[in-house]
Amino acid sequence: MIAKRVVIYSLSVLGGILLISGCGGAVKPPTEKIANAELAISRAQDSNAKTLAPIELRQAEDNLQKAKAAMKTEELEKARRFAEKALLDATLAETKAESETARQAAKQMRESIETLRQETRR
Repeated sequence: MIAKRVVIYSLSVLGGILLISGCGGAVKPPTEKIANAELAISRAQDSNAKTLAPIELRQAEDNLQKAKAAMKTEELEKARRFAEKALLDATLAETKAESETARQAAKQMRESIETLRQETRR
């Protein structure tokens, strides 16, 4: 009989712990993720992604808008996923734009070096 009471008491305590932890595990609004995505989009725009990585930048902007729309309808998990996608797309756009800028600068440098070589041969 005592063992049965211990089991019931243990299950009650375990149930209470699970209930409390379940409430604490509720999805929080992804406001920080949305802010990070906005910042990443801004950085991508500053790195000339509008011209050099327009598809990736547009995807980031679209996902950010979807995240904000999901926040308005309190679909917090959906908002979090879209904010994360927006951040990734914006980071990709920024990286792609910076890579293209570096490639163009290297090309110009090679052309300048070749011009200098030709001039020294004269």
